[in-house]
Amino acid sequence: MMRIFLAVCLALAVVAVPAQAQAQPRAVSGTWRVDFVTPLGQNWIIMTINQSGAKLSGHATDEFGEYEINGRVVDDQVTVIWSVAEDGKMLEITMKGKLETATVINGTAKLGDVGEGPLTARRTGDAGDVR
Repeated sequence: MMRIFLAVCLALAVVAVPAQAQAQPRAVSGTWRVDFVTPLGQNWIIMTINQSGAKLSGHATDEFGEYEINGRVVDDQVTVIWSVAEDGKMLEITMKGKLETATVINGTAKLGDVGEGPLTARRTGDAGDVR
């Protein structure tokens, strides 16, 4: 009886793993306006996110230039990293947030070892849109 129980449990585990492994990550591709506050003050960027599965790429643009982004989405958690020149050195900015709805991400922006602050991103268009 115990062997049958173990065999049934194993069979259920084998069926459940592929179904879970094939779960698609949440869609975050598109154009986003990202507003964040740090010890350096209020900042904003326009971020265009391209998505391939869980992997994110694209670019962030502000009044000073355009920066390549890389990141990941796991469940509703979004992480995006980019670097900007600050006082002759590259400063890595890490955005971590929760996809609250299809159009809003809330979280934090961390600027290297300078500090971090609250962040809100709002989707303004599809990946092909420029606004």
